Amino acid sequence: MPGRFEGWGGGVNILHIEDEPWDSGMAHYAVTLAVLQASRGHRVEFWGRAASPVLSEARRLGLAVRGWTGGAAGLLTWGSQRRAAGVFCPRVINAHTGSAHSLALALAARRPCAVVRTRGDARAPKAGALTRFVAARTDAFIAVNRSLEAALKSAFPEAKVARVAQGIEGPSQVASLPAAPVVGMIARLDPIKGHETLIGAIARLKPKIPGLRVRCAGEGRLFAHLREKVTIAGLAGVVEFPGRVADPWAFMAACRVGVVASLGSEAVSRAALEWMASGRAVAASHVGGIPDLLEDGVTGLLVPPGDAGALAGALAALLLDPKKVETLGRAGRTRWENEFAPNVFYEATQRVYDEATAHLPS
Repeated sequence: MPGRFEGWGGGVNILHIEDEPWDSGMAHYAVTLAVLQASRGHRVEFWGRAASPVLSEARRLGLAVRGWTGGAAGLLTWGSQRRAAGVFCPRVINAHTGSAHSLALALAARRPCAVVRTRGDARAPKAGALTRFVAARTDAFIAVNRSLEAALKSAFPEAKVARVAQGIEGPSQVASLPAAPVVGMIARLDPIKGHETLIGAIARLKPKIPGLRVRCAGEGRLFAHLREKVTIAGLAGVVEFPGRVADPWAFMAACRVGVVASLGSEAVSRAALEWMASGRAVAASHVGGIPDLLEDGVTGLLVPPGDAGALAGALAALLLDPKKVETLGRAGRTRWENEFAPNVFYEATQRVYDEATAHLPS
C-alpha cells in the first residue's frame, strides 16, 4: 500500500532549506533528496544562500531555487521569504541546518505544513530550554547516522526521530578491477580529509608494492602544501593530484582500492558510498557515520583516524590479496544496492514525511 505522499496524484509541495556557504556532505544529501522527490512528481523548491555551491548545484540539476544574501537563513529577508512560502504553500519544510531550522519554524507558523529537521551536524545536539522548545514544535527529526539518532533520542525523548542514511546514484555496471596497484581518493584538499595521513601511509607502502600509484582527486587550499609534502616524502611520481575530475565513476573504475582518510566529521560520507557503488573495496577512517556504511572486514577496512601505520596496513592487506579486494568490493556493491540506492533513500524519507504530516488536514 502506498504512503500518503505516494497516493496523492501529482505529488505535494516540499521546500528544502540548506544555507551552508560551502560544499559539504549535508549539502549533497539535501540536493540528492530534493532531485529524487522532484523526479517522482513532487513540486520541490530549494532555498539557500544566493552564491553558495549547494544552490548553484540545485539550480544546475533543474530545481526551482530561491537565494538570499546576508548570511545564514537570510534573517533580514524573513518577511519576503514568508510571503514566498505563502505562495508556494509547502506541505513539508525540510531544514538541513540549525539556522534553516529556525527559518522553517517561522515560515510554518500558523500554516498547515510540517517541519522536518534533518540532522547531519558534526556536533551532537544539546538539550537546553531553547532547543527543547524548538524540538517540541518540530514534527520529525531525521538523523543521518546511528550516533546522531541516539543523541537526538537522548536529548529530546518526546520527539519523533528516524534514521535515514543518504542514498546515491551509482554506475549501472561495475568495471573490472585494474591490474595495476592504483589507490584513489576523492576529497577536497582540506586538513580534515587526512591527505597527510595517506601520504605517510604510502611512504611506508612504496618499498613493498612495486608500481604503486596514488591519485588524489579534488581541489582546495592545500594543493601546494600537499605537493611539497609528497616531494619531501620521496613520493614524486607516485602520488598525484589531478584536480577535480569530470567523471568520478571513470576515476574510480581506474582504481583498485578507494580511501577515505578523514580525521573527523563525515556525518555523511558520499565518497564512501561512491566507492561502494563502484564495487571497490575501501580503506576508511573510523569516524562519523562511516562505520554505518562500511562493515569492517566485509565491505572495507576501518582504521583509527590519523594513524598512517594502520592505514598502510589496511591498504597492504587489500593490494596484496587479489581475492580479498575483489570479495570486499563485490560485497560493498551489494550493500549499496540494498541499503543506499536512491529508491531506498527516497522511500525511507517519504515514510518520515507521511508520519510528520499525518495530523494535517487533507
